[in-house]
Amino acid sequence: MKNLLLLFGLFFFTVVCCTHKEQISKEAHLSEINDWHEKQMASLKSETGWLNLIGLYWLDEGIQSFGSGETMDLRLDNIDFPEEIGMFELKEGKVFFLPAVDGVISSSGELKSKTMIFDADDQISEALTYESLNWTIIKRSDAFGVRLRDHEADAVRTFEGVEQFPIDIRWRLIADFIPYQPVKQIPITNVIGQTSLNSSPGYLQFEWEGKLYKIDALGNENDEELFLIFADETSGGETYGGGRYMYVKSADNQGKIILDFNKAYNPPCVYTPHATCPLPPRQNILDLPIAAGHKNYGDH
Repeated sequence: MKNLLLLFGLFFFTVVCCTHKEQISKEAHLSEINDWHEKQMASLKSETGWLNLIGLYWLDEGIQSFGSGETMDLRLDNIDFPEEIGMFELKEGKVFFLPAVDGVISSSGELKSKTMIFDADDQISEALTYESLNWTIIKRSDAFGVRLRDHEADAVRTFEGVEQFPIDIRWRLIADFIPYQPVKQIPITNVIGQTSLNSSPGYLQFEWEGKLYKIDALGNENDEELFLIFADETSGGETYGGGRYMYVKSADNQGKIILDFNKAYNPPCVYTPHATCPLPPRQNILDLPIAAGHKNYGDH
């Protein structure tokens, strides 16, 4: 009898424990979303945020000049900077930079000669700075681009935050995670028209007002978080037409995921035209209005 009671007690504790993890009070939920939102706003304004992104230049094979001068191949639209800051060279998948002025800084100090700053094969990716400018190389499919930031950009200085829908605990849902066996490869297209295959370990299934909906998740089988790209009936109106993003913690041992649409946020393309945002796949365009999370920003 004691063994039976002990087993019942353990079962009861497990059920209460798991249920407790899924439940949250309105007050605690409000605090959680407000804290998440504040961190999102701080991230946008940070040195690695999207508000200070002022340029994205795609490199051709060979040498291209960079600066504010009218004859520059990669022209910086700000005459406060030198006419020529330096030259980029793309050669067989490697990117080099040759400074034309003093004060171009890498992690190793000031650049004085031509230096390799990007090589995907050898995992070399060097950030360079000049005064308030910062640039790195990005690779999208077989294209190489210079991502340029200005840490003193007006967009950062004038930013007052993003409006969000009223926080509503009803949009904090418990979804079922249905794994794909094997992992599925999903084509994702970005705003510049490139399409690439992305791994999907499964999809989230949730219920809203008696109807079931599905969202394919992106990531790997053992990831702690999964990435969601979705659009809904608010897209193109109250929210950005190119959809919104979310991260969710991977499924627990019961196959459950907390899906809180109050944490849906805008893609970088809402804040800068110099981003390469992935768009929602067709199956992630939902036929319901999700009145939760971040609203649109600016004139998008």
